[in-house]
Amino acid sequence: MLNKRIADEAFENNTSRRDFLALSQRLLLSTAALTMCPISLCASAMDDLNLKYLDSLTALLLADVSRLLFPHDRFEDTIYLDVVRDINSDMHTQKNLKTLISQLTKILNDKADGDWLSAAMSKKLDLLKTLQGSEEFSYLHNRTIESLYRNPEVWKLIGYQGSSIEHGGYLHRGFDDIDWLEK
Repeated sequence: MLNKRIADEAFENNTSRRDFLALSQRLLLSTAALTMCPISLCASAMDDLNLKYLDSLTALLLADVSRLLFPHDRFEDTIYLDVVRDINSDMHTQKNLKTLISQLTKILNDKADGDWLSAAMSKKLDLLKTLQGSEEFSYLHNRTIESLYRNPEVWKLIGYQGSSIEHGGYLHRGFDDIDWLEK
């Protein structure tokens, strides 16, 4: 809405070129700010997850960390919530995982002055760097990789055609799709 309002102002008021450029800059900055926002979901989206082992705040924190670890502009928040859903499923089979996730949540919130979700992006990235190599970080990193890149919705977004084995392999299905290489 903000972007539309700015654009409407520019054309309705017969603005000068200088004013138009200033408005365009505000438009660009507001768009950039929106793309840098953390996970922003309503309560109903969280309820739809049906999480048995994770509360909503922990789920949002994990989704936010997953997005920071593997940021993709074209991925909706729901893609990262699929990672959270997989973590919740893992907690059913891996009994020590509940402790691991609660430790991770506590560490991140403590280091972010009590509230990870409202911390600045640069602070979040710095905090994640300090956790590299820890058991908590390793689990979340590996789980995010597996959950994201085994998701057929993600395949469509990044242009991966999926497995070819059931289609006879890549020999007749895209191995030579390289149109930029001379024959």
